[in-house]
This record gives sequence, C-alpha cells and structure tokens, in this order.
Amino acid sequence: LEPLLCEKCDLVATNSSQLAEAVSTYNPNTDTIGQGLDLSKYDHKANYALPPDMINIPRPIIGYVGWITDRRLDANLIYEVAKQCPSYSFVMVGGEDEYFKVHKLHTLKNVFFLGEKQQTQVPAYIAHFDICINPQKINEITIGNYPRKIDEYLALGKPVIATRTKTMSIFDLHVWNCTNTDEYIAAIREALQTNNPEKIQQRIKFAHTHTWKNSVDKMYSYINL
Repeated sequence: LEPLLCEKCDLVATNSSQLAEAVSTYNPNTDTIGQGLDLSKYDHKANYALPPDMINIPRPIIGYVGWITDRRLDANLIYEVAKQCPSYSFVMVGGEDEYFKVHKLHTLKNVFFLGEKQQTQVPAYIAHFDICINPQKINEITIGNYPRKIDEYLALGKPVIATRTKTMSIFDLHVWNCTNTDEYIAAIREALQTNNPEKIQQRIKFAHTHTWKNSVDKMYSYINL
C-alpha cells in the first residue's frame, strides 16, 4: 500500500535520507525533515546518581541502552570488540531476546547485562557511561532507521561510536561511524583519549538541533514552496 499512498500525496516527508530515496521512486515531491524528539529528560547539568548495579563495574565503561535483539544488534561484533579489549567493561542495559540470552557474550567477564529498566532510569545509566555505542546490524530494519538513542547519548555529552549507515552520516562530525571490529576498537581508544569539555558541549548542542519544532518548520518550508 505504501507506493499507492505516496503517489496520492502532494508531499511525502521522511525522517531519513535513505527513506527519502526509497520513497522518491513513488513520488518525486519527497523531502527529509529529520527526526524530532524530546530530550528534556536527558539533562547534562543534572547530577544523576550512580545506579546500584553499576557500582562494582570497573571503568572505563562502554555502554548500550535499548532492546537487545538479534534483529537489530550485531552480537558477534560486540563479542569480538569486548574480547579484544579485556580492560574495558561493556555494559548492556535492556531486555534481551532469546538469541542474546544464550550468546557467548555471556561468557566474557568484562561484559555485563543489567536487564530491562524503566525509561525514567535510562538517563542515569547513560550519564555514567564513558562511551556509548550502537552496534547495529545492517539489514532491512536498520538501514533506514533513525536511531534516536544517538541523540540521547549526545544530549548527555557522551562520546558515541556506532555502525555506519546512510542515516548515520548526518552525525559524522560528532560520532565515530564504524564498519568493523578494528574500527570500533580504534574508535574506543581514540574516544577515551580525546574527550574534552569543548567536544562535550558540541555534542550537546548538536543533539538539541533535532527537535520537533525544527522538523515541523522544515515540513512547513516544503509545503510553502
């Protein structure tokens, strides 16, 4: 039904360039308006208490928050990176699917699965990560996906390392976009060595450009052409 619906519209708005390219074959009047989100709960000035289940985890901590599923995440990539970086702790916050529950990641002593948390608890976990990651698989689900967690990470000023996709290219100036294990490891080491207050402020400022107001304003600009 998507092609039929797009053909009938005067304007099609998408939240990523990859989706815009796909839909433009049905309707040339297609534009990207970006992704709006509410970052009010991700306040870099807040003093988030260290979650109790993180107290005994050694630093540096490389963390992920979100649904831990084989449909979206590359378990083998995470395993290889963690295995080759035994002095770093890898913390996974979120519910696991059956694939991850039995994955060999659970055999590594520097990988910690902390389980599903309430949404209100998530900012505190991110705040106490040294680095945030989004090790996506590349498939039909993720290829055009706008990962809102990237903005949540950046809103708290965190160094971010992610798997490169077309959509992720908009974050190129503020995120390490990687394609394999070696690039992830190199990015982690660089991120730990180069973090500074100026970079932190740049990340926060960039994240807050992705507001609902900015997305709606872009839509209106296309409508009023």
